Amino acid sequence: MQNGKILRTSPLFCAASLMFVFLVGSAQAADALSLPQAMTRALAANPSIRGRQAELQKEALEKDIAAGQRLPKAELNAGYTRNAYPSLVTPIRQPGVFPAMDRDIFNIGIALSLPLYTGGKLVAGESLAEHNREAASESLRGAEQDLLFNVTATFTKALHLRDLHKSATARIRTLETQEAHISQRLAQGRAAKLELIRLQTQLSQARHDLLAIGQGERDALSLLAVLLGQTGELPPLADIAPTCVALPDSSDDALATAMGHHPDLLRARALSMAAADRVNIAAGDQRPQINLVAKAQEAAGRDWRGYDDALIGVQMTIPLFDGSIRKNRLAQAGLERRRSALLVEETANQLVSEIEQAIGAVTESRARTEVAKQGENEASEALRIEDARYQAGESTITDFLGAETALWSARVNRLQASYDLTTSQARVLRAMGELSPESFKPRHAAAAPTPAETQDSSSAESLGDYIRLHREYGLRTPSVSNQEQGATQ
Repeated sequence: MQNGKILRTSPLFCAASLMFVFLVGSAQAADALSLPQAMTRALAANPSIRGRQAELQKEALEKDIAAGQRLPKAELNAGYTRNAYPSLVTPIRQPGVFPAMDRDIFNIGIALSLPLYTGGKLVAGESLAEHNREAASESLRGAEQDLLFNVTATFTKALHLRDLHKSATARIRTLETQEAHISQRLAQGRAAKLELIRLQTQLSQARHDLLAIGQGERDALSLLAVLLGQTGELPPLADIAPTCVALPDSSDDALATAMGHHPDLLRARALSMAAADRVNIAAGDQRPQINLVAKAQEAAGRDWRGYDDALIGVQMTIPLFDGSIRKNRLAQAGLERRRSALLVEETANQLVSEIEQAIGAVTESRARTEVAKQGENEASEALRIEDARYQAGESTITDFLGAETALWSARVNRLQASYDLTTSQARVLRAMGELSPESFKPRHAAAAPTPAETQDSSSAESLGDYIRLHREYGLRTPSVSNQEQGATQ
């Protein structure tokens, strides 16, 4: 209204305003950190993962080193010798001609060597380097799987505490409203002082719970930042949208996948084969060693007159006796191979147990989520009835506060069960060795929020709003089928 006149807003201006609000909301949503984005950031920036990547690069270079053992070795040698008595500068070059002698002798030359037979050590060394590289690769992948699971668990915990914080704020405002009503009734002589004391006691506990929840959320966000390799403050976390997590149909299918893809099992197998390579290397030390050697050099005395010389030949070394050192090393390698084979068996047995526990956790989380949703709906209805009875003077404040506490407990249980479902799904994928950021990609574009969903739960001012918000949170929790498991908000 301006100068006593009503300013009418044009339809075009309304449409532009709505479009602006929509774009601003979309931009804010785009700035939020989603779970797949957090997982991708962790893989790229986590220091532990980067350290294991460096270890893998080192093992890849070790493979090149092992392959280089087959190639000829060339060395440039130079030296100076001061003798007590004159010595031959060069060997006898022709019959009847005595070579020059001098006390100071200088020489320079090139020496070549090429292994011809090493008892299989070179082949075993290359195989050992390759198997160590495979073990390092699987170790990196196992660390990535653990990191992704920890990011998922911490991310969902932060969301869980965030929703609890909103609900706890709404709870406190509801109790504060009830406190004002009871104070008013107390002033009118229609309520007892004990009623106000009991409500204030519960209100104090609710405020303490809010502080504890807030601290827990900050701790979870701090841990998430460490996992992501980030030092600054994290952006707001986006809700986990309904996903299509590719879980197996049965524990047998999950176990079959794990036996072929789990990094711990593949690493144990690679280490077992590496132990077998060490046995072959130890056995090769007991066999003859044959090398081709060649050398070309030039020597001179103090007159700097050079004399060239060259040689080529084959050298063979046969071990005869070394105090049983080679024999004991071979026995040690055999025991290590046996231990590695038992480690493979132990890892496989652990996978069986891990798969069964992970599948059971998903089933239990689904059932617990449904039960908790039903319990929350029943608790909200019970609170509504107790409030109506208390307002009508048919019950005491104790009954009302008991119903309110039951609703809060049901809310906590439902949120915990909802986010436990997401964590248990990630646990199954990790047990299979297939957890990745793509595992929690949204199934479809999120629908536009309803007016009830856009209302912040912290804005609840009345008991009716508090109960309605609880019901809406429950209704917004997606149901889970055998083919589509949803990570709940």
